[in-house]
Amino acid sequence: MQSHERCEAPLASWSVQNEVHALLFCQDHRVCELRKHFPFLFAPFFEDFSAAQPFLLQQVNNQPVHDFLSQQNNRLFLLLSELMDFFVAGRDQSAADQPNNLAEGHPPL
Repeated sequence: MQSHERCEAPLASWSVQNEVHALLFCQDHRVCELRKHFPFLFAPFFEDFSAAQPFLLQQVNNQPVHDFLSQQNNRLFLLLSELMDFFVAGRDQSAADQPNNLAEGHPPL
């Protein structure tokens, strides 16, 4: 996969390209395909999502985004992990690949 430095979506020119953009507005076909795998996560919070249009066209306030991220569904973490993998692909991962003691419950060195 290629890194996703700057979104080329038509709405990208007026929207801030942050986490909410990546989660809800990005129209990159790979991100849309990922959202299509998890429609059940979006449906309760964003009525405009569908298989035909797996992105939002209108800005949303913070409450539905907060509710979406607060839902009690283990699959949400898989979606977020896959999104992170896409957006950081191609960047320098050397620091992230270094071993640390966090898995053993020890603070970082």
